[in-house]
Amino acid sequence: MGILKRLIGRGKTAQLSVSGSDAPPELAAAVEALQGENWPLALRLAQPHLEAKSVSLRADAYRLCALATSRQGQWRTASSCWQKLFELEPSAHNALQLASASVMAGEVERGKAWLMKFDEINRVRRESSCAAAYVNFISALAQTGHARETLPYLTWLRELYRQLKITDDMFLHQRGVPFFAVFLENSWPLLLQCLNEKQVREWYGAMLADLDDDGCAALRGWLGEMMPAAAANDE
Repeated sequence: MGILKRLIGRGKTAQLSVSGSDAPPELAAAVEALQGENWPLALRLAQPHLEAKSVSLRADAYRLCALATSRQGQWRTASSCWQKLFELEPSAHNALQLASASVMAGEVERGKAWLMKFDEINRVRRESSCAAAYVNFISALAQTGHARETLPYLTWLRELYRQLKITDDMFLHQRGVPFFAVFLENSWPLLLQCLNEKQVREWYGAMLADLDDDGCAALRGWLGEMMPAAAANDE
């Protein structure tokens, strides 16, 4: 991955941190600018190296440009940069970045296709947690007003909790799965935009037969707070 490492954060499309300690000398100033959140300067300093003879230098330059343009909300340019980077480094990580950037650029179907590419590569390489990747993609869809498009991915996460059964925070964290309480909190407003009240109640209720006691208690408590009638019906 070189000089740039990606950290997925809750509720945000991408949290990114950089380290200049292993940066090639040609890009040290660009990395410093990125660390200082001077996105235009980072972009300007990285651009001359996009045609470098060294593949690794070229890849890092495209990565810097992708990050700098993302931070400025220039999503079409960012998507193009991630595309170039994927051609140089066809990793699951870069496919996921392309998926999210495409959605942020208004190209939802392209984003879905790149998420499928992420799944394809990740099944072989096991680069990252699928759950974390889906959270990232859901976040991009939510930010761009495509709540209904999140439903298949939310349902995938729901089924994952049903398969795991255990909802202990440490257990989930070790597997790269969002805390159950976080899942409930973040899925709720999206589901309300996709389903009617009865359907939302049934959607959550499907988990009650599979979760551990703590998970069932947490879910019933959540429904009791958000939908009192639903909790009464599930007793």
